[in-house]
Amino acid sequence: MRLLVFIVLLTWFNQNYVWSQWQQIWSSSSFPYTTGSGWINFEKNGDGWKMRLYTIDSLKFQIMTDTYSQTPEFTYTFNESEKLAGLQIYSLQADLDGDNIAEFYILSYYGTATPYRQSFKIFNITNNNILLEKNDPLLYYSYPIIWDLDGDDKLECLVVKYDYPLFLNYSYEIYSTGTTGVMTKEFPKDFLLKQNFPNPFNPSTKIVYSIKEQGFVQLKIYDIKGELIKTLVNEIKEAGTHEVLWDGTNDKSIKQATGIYFYELTNNSLRDTKKMVLLR
Repeated sequence: MRLLVFIVLLTWFNQNYVWSQWQQIWSSSSFPYTTGSGWINFEKNGDGWKMRLYTIDSLKFQIMTDTYSQTPEFTYTFNESEKLAGLQIYSLQADLDGDNIAEFYILSYYGTATPYRQSFKIFNITNNNILLEKNDPLLYYSYPIIWDLDGDDKLECLVVKYDYPLFLNYSYEIYSTGTTGVMTKEFPKDFLLKQNFPNPFNPSTKIVYSIKEQGFVQLKIYDIKGELIKTLVNEIKEAGTHEVLWDGTNDKSIKQATGIYFYELTNNSLRDTKKMVLLR
């Protein structure tokens, strides 16, 4: 009897007592199940970033007024081509126009069937000012990558463009942003997608990646046309370094032909892509 009373009291204690060093500072209201949400790097804060809560649904993307707020301050409404692309909006984690706010990019799809033609724009979400937009009916554009390519302490924008709709050739475009910006300093160390090895390969290759903290991870293989070939990872992963093998087959275990393939890693708002060559 005493043991039963002790267990009941212990259960009540664990459910109702908050340790003094663990004081709750905020609690959100409920979100609809169809609404995505989380925190994203938004405001420059010295050498780092202050995060804000965001929400996203099938119509709009919203940034809240503060880290612990559900009051929208900035709203971006998706157009039809952006909806077709799957509402792919991302923070670039760089201030490219000097207002201490991170710029965003969003992808758009055009056409009525696969392969859709992809374009993108980089913009300031606070005023919808477009910094760079690439949209050509004869070209398919990758998403933009912002980094310091030549070590001059200024940020460049790297874009890959493909002939559309045949995808026979591709080329690079590099733009100088004219700004030093503030990138997330821990990005190269804490979110890392390594070059596959061996490369070129046959019959299999190893892909190694690292993430800073536990989170949902996707690792996907695409062909030169941008069509999904295989999903290698689609689950929550622990922080640290992971590796996975690709045997050159698609999701139906069919061997793929010789050619160029791309593997893309996504983890929360971070993304990286690399190229590999399969030789049969």
